[in-house]
Amino acid sequence: MTNSIVYDHTGNKIQLLDTGKSGGEGTVYRIQGNNSQCAKIFKPEKIKTDTELNEKILTMVNNPPYDHTWATSKRRSLSWPNSVLYNSPNKNIFIGFTMPLIDLNKYKEVHRYWDTDDRLKSFGGTFTWKHLFATAYNISSAVAAVHDNGYCVGDLRDTNVLTADNALIALIDCDSFQIKDPVSGRIFYTRVGVDEYLPPELQNTSFGKNYDRYYSDLFGLGIIIFKLLMNGANPYAAKGKLVEDAPTPKMKIMKGYFPYVNKYRNMGDIKPPDYAPPFEIIPPDIQSLFIRCFVDGHKKPDERPTAREWFNALQREIQ
Repeated sequence: MTNSIVYDHTGNKIQLLDTGKSGGEGTVYRIQGNNSQCAKIFKPEKIKTDTELNEKILTMVNNPPYDHTWATSKRRSLSWPNSVLYNSPNKNIFIGFTMPLIDLNKYKEVHRYWDTDDRLKSFGGTFTWKHLFATAYNISSAVAAVHDNGYCVGDLRDTNVLTADNALIALIDCDSFQIKDPVSGRIFYTRVGVDEYLPPELQNTSFGKNYDRYYSDLFGLGIIIFKLLMNGANPYAAKGKLVEDAPTPKMKIMKGYFPYVNKYRNMGDIKPPDYAPPFEIIPPDIQSLFIRCFVDGHKKPDERPTAREWFNALQREIQ
């Protein structure tokens, strides 16, 4: 299909233009005459198996979070649904939604920035230490905005966070977020997750059940910020006797050894990886948040710093 006529939830006719970009759940289209938005059209099997999807997207359209970046610079930090799409003006069949168009020539997956070699290859020396802090700050700002509305990102990981070379960010795949209807209180849960960004309490979990993802967001946010400031090192990446039987990130997360605190390092049984910079380069206030996230929060999820705490601490450091 090269183009198609669809209708939004207010009855407006929209002509879609094929981009050739298709994923597991659906296809992304350009919108004729609109350079700021695009459309995601779900595959029929996705709509058939996810019976809540239409109501979830409509709830998101009617209750968007406050986007600070849009308010201050007219750039979107959330690819949030703008309108619900149907196959006819009578809204007979739900097919997808419109959302802000993110320029993928400018925005790249965030892991392209925390890897030193990738960063130098792409940007030379122009993407600096301050840019890394600013990127972490902008990510925490966007996540805080999501949480302020009673929502959760849910599947918070590196491939769902895009970053530009000026440190602006965009959270994508917002239709997978955990959404709470502010009127009815109904919760549309997230059904996906990646081991490296899941907290210990959700490892080995079947997402066929309903799990609140707020504390999972706080864990994933901590990991992304740590990787940005520590050359891509996972906070649980380590070597030594205490982790000899844990070769994967998932297994290390389950054990919960954060190799940057003295109580483990003094035992001589665990060390950070060689490629990780000294933890001491991190400002003390940020260090304390990492310790709360990965040491205190290992067994007590409510000890993990909130997105707003990260936002405030990183803002102070940037200034």
